[in-house]
Amino acid sequence: MNLEQDNRDKGNGGANKNKTKQYWQRVSSMKQFILSKTVTGCLSATLLVLSGCGGDSGSDRFTPPSLSDGVIFTYPIDGQTDVPLGTRFYVTFSKNASQSAVNAACSVDGGGTVSGNFCLLGPGNTVVPIAPSVSGKVVQFETDQLQQGTRYELYVRGAVIGGGSTNLSSTDPLITFLTSQTDPVAGVAPTVTAINGEDPDVYSTTMPTPPAARYPMMDFSTIRVEFSEPLDEKTVQVGTSFEFVEVDGGGGETPVPGSIVVRKQHISFDPQQAELTAGMTYRLRLTGAITDLNGEALNPVTYELVPVDSNSCGCVITQRFNTTNAFGEAGFPTTSRLTGRPLNAIDLYSPLIGSNDINLRDTTLEARLADPSAFGGLIPFVIRKGAYLDITGLDLALGGEVPANLQTGDITASFVTDVTGYMDRNPYRPYSTAPDADKSPVFVYLIFDLALTSSDANGNAVLNQTVPHVQATGTARVSDGKLYIESVRTLQMDLLGLDQAPAHLVLGINSDLVAQPLTDTTAPTITASYPATGSEDFAVADEISLIFSEPMDNAGVLPQDEIILSNVTDGGQVPFQITWDGSTVLLKPDTALAYGKQYQVTIGSLVDLAGNSLVLDAGDATGGTGNITFTTENPAATTVGPLVSSLFNGAACPLTAGDANFAGRCVGGDSGDERYLPFTMPTDGRIEVAFNQPMNPATLVLGSACGSGAVRVEELDGGGTCVGVVDGSLIADTRSFKFTPTNGWTEGTQYRVTLVPGTNTSCGAGEICSANGVPLNPDPLNGGEAADAGGSNIVATFTAVAAGNDVFLPLKLEPYADINGNGYLDGSETARTENSAGVSIVDLLDDGLNNGIITQAQFLDGPGGAVIPEASIYLGGALPVTVGEPEPITIDGATWGMTLAGTSQIPVRVHPGILYGTSITMESSATVLGIPIPISDVETGISVLRVRESGGEPVTGYIVAEDGVEQPQFIAQLDLYMDAPDMQIQVNIPLLGGLIAVNHNIHSLPLTAIVKGPITFLEDGRILIEQTNLADIELVINVTSIAGNGAIKMLIPSGAMNLRLIGNPLKGRK
Repeated sequence: MNLEQDNRDKGNGGANKNKTKQYWQRVSSMKQFILSKTVTGCLSATLLVLSGCGGDSGSDRFTPPSLSDGVIFTYPIDGQTDVPLGTRFYVTFSKNASQSAVNAACSVDGGGTVSGNFCLLGPGNTVVPIAPSVSGKVVQFETDQLQQGTRYELYVRGAVIGGGSTNLSSTDPLITFLTSQTDPVAGVAPTVTAINGEDPDVYSTTMPTPPAARYPMMDFSTIRVEFSEPLDEKTVQVGTSFEFVEVDGGGGETPVPGSIVVRKQHISFDPQQAELTAGMTYRLRLTGAITDLNGEALNPVTYELVPVDSNSCGCVITQRFNTTNAFGEAGFPTTSRLTGRPLNAIDLYSPLIGSNDINLRDTTLEARLADPSAFGGLIPFVIRKGAYLDITGLDLALGGEVPANLQTGDITASFVTDVTGYMDRNPYRPYSTAPDADKSPVFVYLIFDLALTSSDANGNAVLNQTVPHVQATGTARVSDGKLYIESVRTLQMDLLGLDQAPAHLVLGINSDLVAQPLTDTTAPTITASYPATGSEDFAVADEISLIFSEPMDNAGVLPQDEIILSNVTDGGQVPFQITWDGSTVLLKPDTALAYGKQYQVTIGSLVDLAGNSLVLDAGDATGGTGNITFTTENPAATTVGPLVSSLFNGAACPLTAGDANFAGRCVGGDSGDERYLPFTMPTDGRIEVAFNQPMNPATLVLGSACGSGAVRVEELDGGGTCVGVVDGSLIADTRSFKFTPTNGWTEGTQYRVTLVPGTNTSCGAGEICSANGVPLNPDPLNGGEAADAGGSNIVATFTAVAAGNDVFLPLKLEPYADINGNGYLDGSETARTENSAGVSIVDLLDDGLNNGIITQAQFLDGPGGAVIPEASIYLGGALPVTVGEPEPITIDGATWGMTLAGTSQIPVRVHPGILYGTSITMESSATVLGIPIPISDVETGISVLRVRESGGEPVTGYIVAEDGVEQPQFIAQLDLYMDAPDMQIQVNIPLLGGLIAVNHNIHSLPLTAIVKGPITFLEDGRILIEQTNLADIELVINVTSIAGNGAIKMLIPSGAMNLRLIGNPLKGRK
């Protein structure tokens, strides 16, 4: 017995020593290989069964035949599904590869014959452009040309290593793989694409001869079901739509208790018992109650699984593994044999945060190895849930250049379900081939569900997430009496709720029988929630997030059990479903919450994965009470039609005067208005529309043919004629919707989006309507009163362009005062200075104007109300932006009164959104023919602030670092047009025949706001951009009439205009 094994036995006592001895005796009796007669023990089952044992030079030791050179490893493996688009692909050989051979041009002839030595083919035998790089024995590549839910083939020829290979076909692909489908697919019901990484037909109950499984389902296996598209997570419920039952000999069914993780297109069910009953039939039943995000139901299906006994010998042992040369240890980093990259290092890239490197710290994992004699050379193993990897943290910088003042602290990657693993002989050699470290290394396959969390509370709110169904592949080898395993995986991580970053990991571990796994003894806390306790105006269709300091154990946690949602106002509990994502628990009410009610979430006795109980204290998100209390928005009923605040990518109004160089200007604006530039959409972009009122989502119906539907997304020919509708998914929320095309947009093709309001103030079929049953008002410059609902369609035309690295950020003004969107601050609404503009009137003696007939002007707090020195216009709406890549600083910080730090600025394009402001009231006096004339109770009505693309240039702001300031700053020159379409002035002048109309110039009135403010991240992870005007904004109001002309000067003083732009919640549907 080697020294490490001997030490392990001494440390664990005689019982374990006897068990270990039985295990090795079991291994030695196997017939797969002829082992040395003198071998009595080995480091692990893999060392004996798959690689042989050292320590004896006896003549009867088995000597395998020499092997030809060839491929020894690929990532992904052949047949793998759910491959992320950002995957880094590897092909590793037993000898050096040739860059020139790899670079040979690829083509496919009419008969399907592939020419070239290293070629990636997509649907229809199309050659996918790639740029593989060679580093010794490793060829790797990444590509941005992959499409979701698509099957690809990688052809690799022997010429890559100079010929002579027996496992590189001259005709067939080396591997095929299927990419992940992370966007919803319209018009198609979801289907099961894999179970435990296998073809689901393996477990079919209807096929006469199901295909054989690649690996057996073990009694310790977690049940992992993969689907063809994301699911509506709340429709997956254990015991109803998802059933996993044990079937007895008489056909009776007994539900198996366990925990479930549902994340996008993945379901993982981890039975509560450590092992299922080997040889017993288990039935997995998925019902039609499971739907995708479009509400399309799964075709009900049943599978049967029979687990295999992992301990038929009664001699299974536990093997400990330690990270090989982890961060902070001597020798870090070691170079991976499989990838040529650093071992136990993770590199991730996103345009939003640039390139980042994080590293694994010293960690010990414990694996339970199955009976080695039962699987013909295969060694199944399990790592129990709750194990974790320690990783260094991120200090985030926007674009990788501008510090974000957001640190994650150390990151923990926790296994939230049991890890299932297999060690096997190399799949690229005949199965009878003996393992060879260089030419036929032992193959390792792992599948697991990972939760990422971080030690900093704000950083954790941004980072925490579950990465489900991670399929890692690698190899194992024996050196110096230790078993070394390397495994490769690309993790697709969500970032800031805005972007995705592929994280490329090469994990290296080695057997270590002395190391001890760390025990988690830290009690979890609740660090944040959305909404925060005490919040008001919570959107009724939003989902509720509870953010904990670490992943919580969801086993046995049911709605209205340890987490209760109640209606405090009316009494009673609210039905909801629970899903789990990272350290966040999402509460998804079965139906939208009611308007104007107080609700409370009560948190009970939850535990983390290690069994530590949740601790409440005064500093947590509940204030130590265990309760989150909030109130929903309460929009007063209105007959005013809803308005569009933003349409990406287009204008939020009907357009006119378009040509080849400009998209046009808003109908109803001045004929001299600046016209919008032509609109484009990246091929991977999506349409997003925001409204200023709660909408009736049932009216947001996609057209199924050209010219049909309330929402029309159509492809156009060169003459602008519809040639067909674009397949895609429309998902509506309270005040917005987004449309995602099923197959992306085709570069160079023109598309048209049409929003149909109907032609009158009645809400009819095929028309977009508010929750109040009032049609969309398409023309904000025509006014925002009840009679203005309905009208001409809003039509936005755009051309698809190649996807780049820009990141779309749909910002909305929150909180906003005008909840019902009628343009007035109603009695039930609360003033919100966070989004407002304070307006004052410059004394007529000091304004420098020729005031004409105007002799006095002042604000009132309402019609007939008291005089106030300043009026507030309360703002709402959306300002979608696109964040670009860092560039050298070219702007002058002095324009914004700041000293710039660093060397980079990040351009941010502000798209043509519209902000809507509430009415203010004025009164004034005029002198006509020497007679004082009062002008009383003039209400501006709704204010319309349109983004203006001045001088034919887009409105571009910048994210920069300011010297001496921690937070990054967003600075911009916002060019706007201001309109008050409902403002009417009438004056009674008897000498001129009675009432006369007075015209005003608040119509396409150009304004410029120089704004600046910090970018921060809220406790719930949402991005927040606060803006304040740095210079006075002058508004010279001219009036004209038959009685004479006049002018007054209004002022939005420096610091009086505030914008609070906030991103969407990071978790759940909004």
